[in-house]
Amino acid sequence: MKTHHLCPVYRKWLQLNPLVAREHRCALQKQTQQAHLRGDTQEAKYLGYQTFEAARVILTALQPVSSDSIKPIQEDVLAFGTMGMYLANLLIKSDNIEEAHRVLQECQQQLMTILPLHATNPSVCKMIVTLQQSLEVGSQRLLTTKNRVPPTSIYPQLASVNIH
Repeated sequence: MKTHHLCPVYRKWLQLNPLVAREHRCALQKQTQQAHLRGDTQEAKYLGYQTFEAARVILTALQPVSSDSIKPIQEDVLAFGTMGMYLANLLIKSDNIEEAHRVLQECQQQLMTILPLHATNPSVCKMIVTLQQSLEVGSQRLLTTKNRVPPTSIYPQLASVNIH
């Protein structure tokens, strides 16, 4: 899997401007979904990778943590997890099961990495753990169906859902 789908300058800008970066992530999510709905799978995957990476950059950007910042952090965690699932579904539809599995694994690992950073916030920790469990279920479904007919989706409830 190509690890950098964003220009380094743009990635750095996202890190330094997390508030505005969230708006850019939402715009990328909408573009990804529009491409998917148009049936442009290649464009949807391309934008999906960018959105996934932007969500990861925002998630890992150093931001002040306060009781007022819980909701944006929860949204960042949710956006990252659901984008990982959405991208995996796009990859499955393109018969790229191994890549979908890698995306799910990467998403799980990133969530595991940030979990200790939010140890003082039970609601964020609970959300991270719930997302990790969902990703694990999806990953296991991929592994069990890998040798059978390729699944059309491992997260059917997310296949047509708006990503934010």
